[in-house]
Amino acid sequence: MKYQVHRKTVTDRIHKQRVQSVAGTMAIEGLMLSEASRRNLDRYASGQANFQQIMAELKAKYQRAE
Repeated sequence: MKYQVHRKTVTDRIHKQRVQSVAGTMAIEGLMLSEASRRNLDRYASGQANFQQIMAELKAKYQRAE
């Protein structure tokens, strides 16, 4: 059974601010937000993909790399 996530509509401006906040927090820790990570955040925020889908894609990507 798939769960449906109910989300409030987020404006483009708010989304950009949130992504910048994530990037800023990562920068404090000495990390950079890659373009792939930014795309995944965009997909998640827009509802194009859920957390489980993104995690499955990342697992598949890095399992092939080993």
